[in-house]
Amino acid sequence: MANRNFHRKQALDYEVKEIYLSAAIGASGAPTLDAQNSKGVLSISRSSAGLYVITLQDSYVRLMAGQVQLVTPAAENISVKVMLSDVVVAKTITVLCTAVGVATDPASGDTLVACFQLKNSSVP
Repeated sequence: MANRNFHRKQALDYEVKEIYLSAAIGASGAPTLDAQNSKGVLSISRSSAGLYVITLQDSYVRLMAGQVQLVTPAAENISVKVMLSDVVVAKTITVLCTAVGVATDPASGDTLVACFQLKNSSVP
């Protein structure tokens, strides 16, 4: 554990929450959620090549930002982005992995990591 003086995070918006995700990628792009390091995430599933649907445990007013990355031991050239979100009703965030503009599964042994900032209040 880090031995430093950390300070509270502040935001100008009310009730900004952060949720982190870590999922190991297996054969055929199948994700396995690391539940201990993905608090607030119910599940992650592969819909099709390179397309992953993350389901949150709770609904939120809106997705404010999302950073998604691929941790890989190989020299892959895969881009990852948030494609769709419905954090109000379906409680989902859809992530797309592409290589040269084509939907592509990450390699087995890769890890998908993400940080999502969500608004938890209707107060402007």
